[in-house]
Amino acid sequence: MNKNTLQAISLLMAGAVFLQGVPLTAAGAKAKIKEKKIILAHKGATKKIIIRNKKKGAKYTFTPSKKKIVKISKTGVVKALKPGLLKITVKEKYRKKTRKVGTVKVQCVFKKKNTITNPSPAPAATNPQADTPTATPSMTPEATPTLSPSPSPSPTPIGPAGYEVPVGYDKANESNSAFYGTKESKTYYSTTTGKDRKVNIIVPAGYTTDKKYPVLYLLHGIGGDENEWMSGRPQYVVGNLVASGLAKEMILVIPNCRARENDAATNEYTLDHYAAFDNFINDLRDNLMPYIKENYSIAEGRENTAIAGYSMGARESLNIGLHMPETFGYIGAFSPGYGVFAYEANGVKEDGLFTEETFRLPDDYKDNTLLLINNGSSEGGENALGGTCHKVLTKNNIPHMFYVTAGGHEMKVWKHGLYNFATRIFQS
Repeated sequence: MNKNTLQAISLLMAGAVFLQGVPLTAAGAKAKIKEKKIILAHKGATKKIIIRNKKKGAKYTFTPSKKKIVKISKTGVVKALKPGLLKITVKEKYRKKTRKVGTVKVQCVFKKKNTITNPSPAPAATNPQADTPTATPSMTPEATPTLSPSPSPSPTPIGPAGYEVPVGYDKANESNSAFYGTKESKTYYSTTTGKDRKVNIIVPAGYTTDKKYPVLYLLHGIGGDENEWMSGRPQYVVGNLVASGLAKEMILVIPNCRARENDAATNEYTLDHYAAFDNFINDLRDNLMPYIKENYSIAEGRENTAIAGYSMGARESLNIGLHMPETFGYIGAFSPGYGVFAYEANGVKEDGLFTEETFRLPDDYKDNTLLLINNGSSEGGENALGGTCHKVLTKNNIPHMFYVTAGGHEMKVWKHGLYNFATRIFQS
């Protein structure tokens, strides 16, 4: 056996000794979390956090940001205790070194029992009053303007169980300022109306064309335009959620939904005015969405496209979302306004955009579309139009979410809805 052969054998033996006892994953892929979001739908529901590429001999710990919402076993089994939101930090301890594997977002959203005894829509007279713009919306309690740094709801959350929001969720917080998007005021040409139209676009902090972002279209009420949503501080509502890890970065597109030549803001209760809102589906599809695609780095597909609005904007979110389910995977309707169903009020009579039979999603989309509706308690709660929509969807076996929160036909109800909607979209 020559000298070179002996050296080769020695190197192989040394390598074998070195590798003995070292797991294959140590030299390969690092341990990582399989699912980074868990939803628990009832008290006692469980789900195990699965870690891929575990190291042999390593220990893994699971630390919740809020201990009273869930119970976690040493092996990573999460058990729901009460409704709420939290994050679980997973760490790996191996050979006296500790590293963070990642975090898991947990939503405990307990479904309330359906107490509706009459699945038929409420009479037209129970529909909410027409939208009136709110110049300076208030939030209760206003005396606590600073957002809690915790992603979990505050000790006195606002809203019903499963739909709470933390106090100050819509306020600017210096510690979260790096996550607030930037508003851009743009114009695009509309072949639908034959003129240039205005739109506000909020791009995420650190926006770059190296990334692709999902898009949420936000629609205003009857007396508003592209500026009305700004009184609801959507840049802070979404930015605070992104900072807490409870929402994905997204582009917010806030258009003027009055799709006609004279699209100035007006509280005009006429069929022609309502028709201009209904015409927005054409402007959105043929003009605005192509403009956004051409000028911004967006992620395409229904799983990356959402639409939501309040009052007349909620009417149009339902109109557009239910008629274009191949485009929109998420639909939010906050205090829907007149015209979803037939009604007569304010001297105006409309046949409605839908009947009970047509107010549904096609079978191909009903189980993979997120549909959320809310109403204020002071505008009628379940007896307002949002409650009527809920009852008809329940009758038609269309999966959806509906809740009533404190307030009337006003911005504090609508931005409450935006918070709950934003936490649930783009999470697949």
